[in-house]
Amino acid sequence: MTAISEAGFDGFELFEPDLVSSPYRPSDIAAQAADLGLSIDLYQPFRDLDSADESRYQRNLVRLQRKFDVMESLGCDLLLVCSSPLPGAVTDDDRLVQQMSGAAELAQSRGMRLAYEALAWGTHVSTYRHAWEIVEQVGHPSFGTCLDSFHILSRGDDPSGIAKIPGEKIFFLQLADAPHLVMDVLQWSRHHRCFPGQGNFDLTVFGAHVVESGYDGPWSLEIFNDIFRESATGRTAADAHRSLLYLQEQVSVRQSDRPETLFEAPAPGPIENIVSLRIAAGPSRAHELGQTVRHLGFEMTAAHSEHGLQLYTQGQLAIAVDTTVDSLWTAPGVPAHLPALAQIGVRSDDPEQWQTRARAFGVPADSVSMPGVQDRPGVQDSRHDVVRMNVTDATSLDLRTRASAGAWQSAFDLVPRSDLPTVTPIVGAVDHIALAVPADSWDGIMLLLRSVFGMTPHEGQDVVDAVGSIRSQALTLATGHGTIRISLNMVPGRSSGTDPLPAARRGGVSHVAFGCADIVAAAKRMVARGFRPLAISSNYYDDLAARFDLDLELLALLKNYGILYDADGSGGEFLHFFTPVVGQDLFFEVCERRGGYCGYGEVNSAVRLAAQLQP
Repeated sequence: MTAISEAGFDGFELFEPDLVSSPYRPSDIAAQAADLGLSIDLYQPFRDLDSADESRYQRNLVRLQRKFDVMESLGCDLLLVCSSPLPGAVTDDDRLVQQMSGAAELAQSRGMRLAYEALAWGTHVSTYRHAWEIVEQVGHPSFGTCLDSFHILSRGDDPSGIAKIPGEKIFFLQLADAPHLVMDVLQWSRHHRCFPGQGNFDLTVFGAHVVESGYDGPWSLEIFNDIFRESATGRTAADAHRSLLYLQEQVSVRQSDRPETLFEAPAPGPIENIVSLRIAAGPSRAHELGQTVRHLGFEMTAAHSEHGLQLYTQGQLAIAVDTTVDSLWTAPGVPAHLPALAQIGVRSDDPEQWQTRARAFGVPADSVSMPGVQDRPGVQDSRHDVVRMNVTDATSLDLRTRASAGAWQSAFDLVPRSDLPTVTPIVGAVDHIALAVPADSWDGIMLLLRSVFGMTPHEGQDVVDAVGSIRSQALTLATGHGTIRISLNMVPGRSSGTDPLPAARRGGVSHVAFGCADIVAAAKRMVARGFRPLAISSNYYDDLAARFDLDLELLALLKNYGILYDADGSGGEFLHFFTPVVGQDLFFEVCERRGGYCGYGEVNSAVRLAAQLQP
């Protein structure tokens, strides 16, 4: 209760098993809820009320009376009644209406109300339309319906009929998202529900139909999720509240006649593309990382004398390498995982607008400056030009104005003795960034990127390779300057309870991919700078020749430079190659997209990993 109160909730529904196992009496819970400013809006569930056995139904009414006693102590007047999944459930509508009418009369005599919900696996009533038909036939002021998005959308049911239900007869609304899974619906429901914006259900359309009905009650979350049960309650509650704000914003955008009660977030700010990276390398990996980024065409153009930062640039891109162990950029105590991507810099002409929007969603967003900038004479403090949000425990996203670049780079007080030659960049913009994410952070990060930035999730993939499998989920944001792509890769938990980075995975997970206009030309220039391509199996190129009608000269070039290939069947092609892993996790990719290819060459992941694992 404390967690949801601090997250911004107004009330909650009390799950009976939680009450039964609690050492607190119902009156104690009611008092604590009131102290926290929370209302108890629903007590649930009351199961198997109806029965073809009349004597059992009568015993169920006695049980119902006892629940009303509990509800009086809780100060709650609404009870959720589920349709019965038992073989002995009533299977005749007329008899069911008769039994529900008797229960409604009993509820009214106690000053209570019943919200009737169709379980997706109910024996007789399993759809919201059927449940509404029963409620309509009962025609009692103390008997209404409860709409549960999971029970409706998991069946593939059309939610448009919700708009025709009178809003005052919808007594309660329960919301849950879920990933698309092929499994028993009961197990799906009990273990894989998630918050709106974290799954694949179209809750925006569902919510719009609810608004059209005139419903003006609570928007509640009913989530059963194994990972959430194990996660920190504060973070889970914050994600839960954010998910409802996000859903209401999406519904508001869809509705021309928007109710004033719906949340409306500040508009997104302007955004362009990724312009800088900061990588925590530590003293033991700084040289190896510097050599790798030089192979990619970056040159060290400056250094910071006080804070151990080295600045590498190429064209419009900048990479700051942190060489210290315990700095503002490096998470202390995790040298075994270094290097790690610490910050992603994104160009925006109005970071403060993004800050306002993020804070409206409950996402911490702070104005920051580079260490030493505010203390260095003659260097303008860039604090108001940079806004930072933590995306993962290890990586933040910095929204930066153009003005911040000058102040940021001017803080690097050590520069080369001679000017570096001007050359055509080997790589251009950042094509995509892949982040390693622990399972308990996966859904929250997905929600942050969707709610604050409006990123679009694409179909997730399970990628199988030599060391197991990994769940990968790509999100994209189209801007006027290209597309920002972030791929979340689920790794198996943390190596310790205090480790801010995911457990290292053999062969690495996190990587930065740079785009280029000519993949072969880029590979040739990198080799000239000392790069050694990964040794890709000859079997791979034999297979390419069998699967694709590639020019033999091109195939020879791909093999010579360790370049991998994929095609989407619609004219799109993807050519890419990788660096070895630096440390235990981080590596780099160079890619060329042709013909509108939208994927990431996931089919080549096992081949890439096998090459990187070679001694």
